[in-house]
Amino acid sequence: MTLEDIAFWQAVLAGAIRLATPIALAALGETIVERGGTINLGIDGIMIGGAFTAIFVAGFGGWGAALLAAALVGAVFGVLIALSVLRGGANQIVAGIAVSLLAAGLATYFYQLWDGLGLSHAAVDLVPVIDIPALRDLAIVGPILSGQSLLTWATLAMVVVAVPMLRRSRPGLILKAVGDEPAAAALRGIDVIRVRTLALAIGGALAGLGGAAITIGYLGAYTDGLVAGRGYVALAVVIIGRWSPLGAIAGALVFALFDSLALQAQGGQLALPVEAYMALPYLMTLVVLVLTARGNLAPRALGAPYRPER
Repeated sequence: MTLEDIAFWQAVLAGAIRLATPIALAALGETIVERGGTINLGIDGIMIGGAFTAIFVAGFGGWGAALLAAALVGAVFGVLIALSVLRGGANQIVAGIAVSLLAAGLATYFYQLWDGLGLSHAAVDLVPVIDIPALRDLAIVGPILSGQSLLTWATLAMVVVAVPMLRRSRPGLILKAVGDEPAAAALRGIDVIRVRTLALAIGGALAGLGGAAITIGYLGAYTDGLVAGRGYVALAVVIIGRWSPLGAIAGALVFALFDSLALQAQGGQLALPVEAYMALPYLMTLVVLVLTARGNLAPRALGAPYRPER
């Protein structure tokens, strides 16, 4: 392997880590939601809403306020789904799609207003990158790990915390009980609707942050369609990852690896047409989803309507 080959794969892997961050955030949030027994099909639209909110707020409030605003917007949409499904009795699939369309439509509307004022091309503060000298100086892996966004490292920290929390902590066990046997959990005094509402709010907030990771994590701009279905990829990643935070981040990295290859193809560094590499991440997600479909590790009450006894 030549030095040029090494540099190429370093760029691909560094890009994969960066591109995995939005999907990993959304997938982590959806893992929490689905472990509680609910499906949030509004995740793609929520990512779009978070992406626009972040770039808009970053223009006058900085990246910290932008992340907070994106998370808040995502949480609001998550609660909206909770009110529709858990309180109003709406179908989870229909409510999720409706919220996704609503969030995406609002983002498009406000973006057109914003762009019409000539503000969409203003420079914004991006989430800072973390340059760790000890990592930077490592052979081979140094250029891959060093220089990643603070949000990428924060995502990794969230996953590390989420693993033991979901498996062993009291909130994690309550969430599992609600996702597996909501009626039995209610008999033990657990407020199923409150737990699922909180899970949807957290999942929505993380999806909003996932959108923000695109616009102020590395792009520094917003255009319609830039999320490109990554919310739906996150839904697939949750299944591929067996409803596990570690599985979610692994699945996100698989998708992002091929996404990064597609970006390198646009630079003319690969033999196949650019369009082939652009389709490859979605094709590989479908292939991996089929290959890992055996066995049912989903929460037993996932997607099932819940009506509390009165």
